[in-house]
Amino acid sequence: MAELLTLARPYAKAAFAYATEQNATDDWSNALQVLSAAVQDEAFSAYLNRPELTPVEQVGVFAKILGEQPSAAVSNFLTLLADNGRLALLPEIEAEYEQLKSQNNNTVDVIIESAFPLDSVQEQKLAHALEKRFNSSVKVTVEVNPALIAGVVIRAGDQVIDDSALSKLEKMRTRLLA
Repeated sequence: MAELLTLARPYAKAAFAYATEQNATDDWSNALQVLSAAVQDEAFSAYLNRPELTPVEQVGVFAKILGEQPSAAVSNFLTLLADNGRLALLPEIEAEYEQLKSQNNNTVDVIIESAFPLDSVQEQKLAHALEKRFNSSVKVTVEVNPALIAGVVIRAGDQVIDDSALSKLEKMRTRLLA
């Protein structure tokens, strides 16, 4: 996973720099989301990776998926990826692009895993505390995971705050077995 991200990062940075320069960050974001979803589809991926398809034909397939005629810049980007055998990196490129876009907008995407559903007051309190911690606005997504037993696990980019009962029990187990 880390290796794929390392390979994808320069492509995402280049795409973001170009999109920012052209005031087209949302257009690129939409295109990358569609392309990423397509690559993750098993049947499409198998079709795309047929040895008889040339990079030009691969880009043509993606053009059909985007519906309307893709911009010259998106076509060039896809051609660069196809020529270098990097089309499979589109999901990682899209994720990195979105992270760069969030940083540029001074927002942080936060996933809160909770053992139980959170009410709106709890969610707002957590969001406010996280805004203070990260010194930026946060976009919160709440997921319920009963396996946590109690507490929450908060993921914001590379940072993880694990305050779940499951984690505490696992730490206690490790200490007892040591």
